[in-house]
Amino acid sequence: MNSNIATTQPNTVAELLFHMISFDTVNGHVSHQVFPEKALLESIEEIAQNWGLSTQRLRIASSPGDESFNLLITHTVREDAKWLLFESHADTVSVEGMTIDPFLPLVKNGKIYGRGSCDTKGSGAAMLWALRAYAQSSVCENNIGLLFVTDEEISKAGAEAFIEKQLLAIAWRPMGIIVGEPTSCLPVVAHNGCIRWKIRTKGFAAHSSNPLLGKSAIVAMAKLILEFDKRYCSTVNATHPLTGIAACSINTISGGTAVNIIPNLCEIEIDRRVLPSEDSGKVQDEIKSILSSISKSDPSIVIELSTPFVDYPLDPKVNHDFSLQISQILEGANFSGEFRGAAYGTDASTYSVAGFPAVVLGPGSVEQAHTKDEWLEISELEKAVVIYGEFMNHGY
Repeated sequence: MNSNIATTQPNTVAELLFHMISFDTVNGHVSHQVFPEKALLESIEEIAQNWGLSTQRLRIASSPGDESFNLLITHTVREDAKWLLFESHADTVSVEGMTIDPFLPLVKNGKIYGRGSCDTKGSGAAMLWALRAYAQSSVCENNIGLLFVTDEEISKAGAEAFIEKQLLAIAWRPMGIIVGEPTSCLPVVAHNGCIRWKIRTKGFAAHSSNPLLGKSAIVAMAKLILEFDKRYCSTVNATHPLTGIAACSINTISGGTAVNIIPNLCEIEIDRRVLPSEDSGKVQDEIKSILSSISKSDPSIVIELSTPFVDYPLDPKVNHDFSLQISQILEGANFSGEFRGAAYGTDASTYSVAGFPAVVLGPGSVEQAHTKDEWLEISELEKAVVIYGEFMNHGY
């Protein structure tokens, strides 16, 4: 199957996932494609409409000519019923280095192989299939929304657009949000956040035949890296009972324009993993203070900071009541409701920080995600359909 094949009506949730995998939705920041999720979202929209579900394109429009949108699928029981929102991202990571055809789904030994099968088209397919069954039921407790968002893997643009402006165009507010990610169908109620920061050192360009006329930004960066790693990275040791350890690392470096030019700029990117028990603002202040101290102690190190990318952690205290309800529903249906944590980040923290309780739950393990032969067990996919259906039918 591929994205050029006309939409067909799937007969099973596995067929729905096959169809979704067949679309190349590698994140646009990686593939350099404009709105790579477009064809998939249009196809999901057609399928949902054929099932009698309502759909709405929520425009993102982050720049002129931007046609990107999140897709909202809804089923309304009655106007005064509570709204429960499910969310899944439509983009995937790169397919570089994969040992299977990433967009030609393969079934082997009860597993579906393909990019996105686990992270996280499996969650999206299970959510949509559960909503299809729920809408056909004669007794329904809640209004249900299913949101497919764009660009989660890099910048979380879809989730942020939904919170910052798209909710204004919707006449309802969710009482809670289930975010689909590979959690082995266990409730993840806490996860770490991150701060990603570009740091530059500045110098003066000169011909390499006379280095004394210039000032090497790379030499300055070399000194900065050693000092920052010693004074800060090696000292980060906070822990959280659910999400593990805090961490900071220096992970990319670039600089210079030619071998015969003294470099005037050098840039590194740091990644700081922030625990739910930490304050992201205070962490940023700590990093700024350390960098300022290094520069003051060695005036040859001239530093320039970009605006950091901040992905907040998911705090279990903020979402406790909703998490407890989700846990009780799982246990009532004979599934594990034990609270879990994760070291990675998800869209759930974006919703939680905005005041909407969120829990992360989906089929598959994170160990299967982003791999060279990404896969998802069909039994796990079908289990997720049952669990999502339990959430939809429960009285909150």
